Amino acid sequence: MALVTFRSRAASAIIMHGETAQRLLDLIGKPMGERGVITSDQVDDALARLLQAVERENAADAPAGEDAPALERPVSLRQRAFPLIEMLRAARKRRVDVTWGI
Repeated sequence: MALVTFRSRAASAIIMHGETAQRLLDLIGKPMGERGVITSDQVDDALARLLQAVERENAADAPAGEDAPALERPVSLRQRAFPLIEMLRAARKRRVDVTWGI
């Protein structure tokens, strides 16, 4: 799958592997397409959905992942979603859209 670039007037562009972007967009409830938008009115809901998913993963994985050496632990949803979460927070503050494109 291709690379996906997220953009907003509130933050620098974010480039992600397509598989990661697909997972995050699924969690937000947005279909993956060549282009898409999270409107300023949808930013709060998108942010809440991502944060809830991260909390669910943290609750499920916390005990098991702590014992493994750092290099052996898989990259968590929290780590993968962090840049987009920060972009959504900035977009919410400035009341602007977040777009993506392949």
